[in-house]
Amino acid sequence: MFYELNSRQIPRVRLMNTAAIQPPFVHNKRRAEEYIIYVIKKGEMYLKEGNVNYVLRTGDFFLLDKEYFHEGYKASHCEYYYLHFKQEDMKRFPMPPEEEFIKFILSRHNDSLKSDPFSYKTIENDVLLLPKYYHFNSTADFIKVSCLLDEAIKHNKDHMDNYKIMCSIKVMEAFIEIYRSYLLYTLQKSTSVMPKSYHKVQKLLEYLNTEYARKITSHDIEEISGSNFDYINRIFKKMTHKTIFTYLNSVRINHAMELITTTNMKMSEVGQSVGFTDLYYFSKVFKKAVGVSPSNYNREG
Repeated sequence: MFYELNSRQIPRVRLMNTAAIQPPFVHNKRRAEEYIIYVIKKGEMYLKEGNVNYVLRTGDFFLLDKEYFHEGYKASHCEYYYLHFKQEDMKRFPMPPEEEFIKFILSRHNDSLKSDPFSYKTIENDVLLLPKYYHFNSTADFIKVSCLLDEAIKHNKDHMDNYKIMCSIKVMEAFIEIYRSYLLYTLQKSTSVMPKSYHKVQKLLEYLNTEYARKITSHDIEEISGSNFDYINRIFKKMTHKTIFTYLNSVRINHAMELITTTNMKMSEVGQSVGFTDLYYFSKVFKKAVGVSPSNYNREG
């Protein structure tokens, strides 16, 4: 089972902290009026939700549904994070067959790849997914989420201005990291060819978005991707609707627009700063993308 929540609305947190239990304690039977999340730091927790028994261990994430009764069914030693929250329009869905689910999350990934980072437009229909149960297979992901939860707890305790909002923002950030970790794990364990291609394209996107200012050749692309240029270029275009160098130029032009509007740099300096060594070529690419030359864009700005 997984849950969809509106990522434009931050969760409303009521209770949040860490706790430790030991025998003979077991959770009482109850049905909460809100969603509850447990992230296990150490030990084991034995919980029954509805008619299903769960054993939660170190590194587990678990979402208790407000529609079901839950209770402990065995005493144990356990340290864990707990989070009680409400979220508008949160919906539950049964887990579809693996192949169907892979196609679904890949389509969402492709939406992300095609999006414009310089635009106000959001993506993925503003929906975030959360699994009911997930074991962090990456220690780094678990530590990252734990740090975000620690920050949220700190905000919830300090009672500074807007502390509830600050707490909720950190919780939402933790949800996004959980979602990313879960999706990447799901893709990696799939035998499909597409996830490997996705990871190559994702790696290329990170490379182009950070190294855009340096000279980048097809040989560089082959080394980064570990693939023949023509092949990876076709895959890249399929996922992003742009060829590699068309995407690179769009990144460079977006950064050039930013420099033109926020600095007093000469046009030749702007071009060189974003990866264009030839001023004429820079002006030509800029005008094709923006509709006016760099100097006219500057005056209009």
